[in-house]
Amino acid sequence: MNKPPRHLHAAGTAEGRLDASAALVAGLAAPFTGTAFGPADPVLAEVCSAGSVTVLRTDALPVPMQREICWWLATCHASGERVVDTTDWKRWTATALEAVAERPQVRSFADLTLAEWMTAWGVKFHADHGRLPAPGSRYRAETALRGLLPRLAIQYSDAPWWKHDVWCLRFDPRIPRREHEPRGESSVRWDDIQPRWLRDGYTFYLYLQLESGQLTWSSVAPWRVFAARFSEFLISRGIDHPALAGDPSGLRPLVLDFRVFLRQWRRGTTGQKERGGPLDDRSVACTQRVIGNFYRAMHDYRADVAAATGDDRWLELTDSHARLYRVEECRTGRVIREADERNYISDADLSRMLACIELLGLPRGQAMTITRDGQEVQVAGLGQPATMRAWLIQALTGRRASEVLLMDFEPLSPVPGIDPAAVAEGGMVARLRYQQTKVDGAPMTILVGDDVVQIIREQQDWVRERWALGPSGTARYLFPRLTGNRKATRAWETGHYDLMLRQLSEAAGLRDSSGRPLWYSHSHRLRHTKATTLLNAGAPIHVVQRYLGHRSPEMAMRYAATLASTAEREFLAMAKIGRDGRALDMDRRDMLDLLQLDRRTDRVLPNGYCLLPPVRSCDKGNACHGCDHFATDRSHLPEIRRQLAETGQLIEHRKAQHLARYGEPMSEANIWLEQRIAEVRSMHLEITALEALDNDTLIRGPGVCGRPGYHDSGPMPVTITSKPEPS
Repeated sequence: MNKPPRHLHAAGTAEGRLDASAALVAGLAAPFTGTAFGPADPVLAEVCSAGSVTVLRTDALPVPMQREICWWLATCHASGERVVDTTDWKRWTATALEAVAERPQVRSFADLTLAEWMTAWGVKFHADHGRLPAPGSRYRAETALRGLLPRLAIQYSDAPWWKHDVWCLRFDPRIPRREHEPRGESSVRWDDIQPRWLRDGYTFYLYLQLESGQLTWSSVAPWRVFAARFSEFLISRGIDHPALAGDPSGLRPLVLDFRVFLRQWRRGTTGQKERGGPLDDRSVACTQRVIGNFYRAMHDYRADVAAATGDDRWLELTDSHARLYRVEECRTGRVIREADERNYISDADLSRMLACIELLGLPRGQAMTITRDGQEVQVAGLGQPATMRAWLIQALTGRRASEVLLMDFEPLSPVPGIDPAAVAEGGMVARLRYQQTKVDGAPMTILVGDDVVQIIREQQDWVRERWALGPSGTARYLFPRLTGNRKATRAWETGHYDLMLRQLSEAAGLRDSSGRPLWYSHSHRLRHTKATTLLNAGAPIHVVQRYLGHRSPEMAMRYAATLASTAEREFLAMAKIGRDGRALDMDRRDMLDLLQLDRRTDRVLPNGYCLLPPVRSCDKGNACHGCDHFATDRSHLPEIRRQLAETGQLIEHRKAQHLARYGEPMSEANIWLEQRIAEVRSMHLEITALEALDNDTLIRGPGVCGRPGYHDSGPMPVTITSKPEPS
């Protein structure tokens, strides 16, 4: 953060700063209203660092600066976000005195940017010590001031929240937010979005979206990326007018040019999957859709945006700006990934991960022995017991990381009608409430077993001990962040959580059965694994959908990879019936091998079975009776007799038609008649062979001898037995 937000509407005169700063200290408690702040004071001790021994004196500073420091100390005390080092601030008071002496117009910390203050601090440090400051000293000084300046800019400004260049929920309570925000700790900068009219118009657009509830805070950062891409395009093409083109007829070529620009655009920062890679089709379509919607809104609200930004050029937008893109150009479609068995963690691999998870919670001064690359090694603990418990809850429940990290301190409630003491081992004993922030209207509770309850109780005890809450004390979150959080009111974000899990992954060095690394930080695989386990155990899809917190079955299925072993087991458990609804009296293992119904459903016929291997296909239509891949049994006799009678009637009907049309009988050399007669011979042979049986033996190719040239041969009985059980 190099400079505070723009739009500081408060007067820059001494009188203006004096009046504005007076509002900051109105109503502050006594310890924060003086000019001397000593760490020995019981109240100030709560906000001062443990190493603070110096008394901070501000009486030599201009009155606005005195009040700003009072307000800052009170703010840090109330929020619990920061710990103040009085030694660092003693240096800043000395630096401020030097700055005021050189530039009398400086009366407030908000009168200079952070970069200007750091320059003044470096000059003062060099004057006092005769050398340049060490990087660590400079970082501590910058950290001390960085939290104050953007907050002062907001306090001193009478502009709406959306006009500030830094959006942060902690800085500005006016920004719309949900009760629990997964990215509540993040901030979004707008000062690098150029031209200025784009920055003003786009922030006004997001203001409308957030205030109306059509957009949530978590989406602001991704939507800023779309604006940044459009900004680069405008700068590269030298466009500096909201209308984009002097004539509406020039809009279409311009938006097509923007698409070409996006196709050629390369990421300038590190991404999750690629570094500097191109945008895929979905990213291009999303960018076009957002920019198209932005201009549609600007057209509809052009009078409002012109008044809000003070730029009347927005009034020049036409109907053409409301339809920059055709619908099909912005259609991204709903991406439902295919179930991928690689996202499933096998029981053996998960057991190995659970065996090493203790490393995460082990104190840093202790070590444990693990097997890495076939050798036993001693690995030091990482000292993160809360992270360990959060991962275990993910593994046991299949919740998303954000859903676990944002859970209330007391997320458990009893299940009506269930006595936990009477529940058998492995049964559900409590209801767990998590924070569902991704899908509106989705369920936010699941039933959990005693293992999850015990982990939560351990985490509660750990939080009470670390924050000295007492035996019955509570915090806002079950997993409070460990730094800048003296009052345990701020939750962890997934970024720090993933960082700790990556460190564990590198320390454990686990690999799966295929040799791929087992990353604890890929914790979403635990969700896939839980969904797959439930489905493979026979849970109905609507139950799994409810458990995962999805609104549609297809979303639940994207997490489910039906394992090959499970597919075979479920096939063998099913009752087999033919196309005509009759049960098939055949060993199910043979049926699985022969028919492979999970891939081919055309092998069960009304009059028997097709024994053609699954990898082969048949192009002979219904000519099954004379095929040596056709098998049947006595249960199909009625169907074969019916087909024989119908075929005989068809032959007589066609013969009569032929005689009426041509005046002569149909010759037996007629190709159609020859094929039908062969089928009749085959069916007679099948009926004869099946009537001769006294059991349900399956006969393969009983009608083969009905083919031309096979008249003198007889049927060959084939008995299909069950394959041996695997040893």
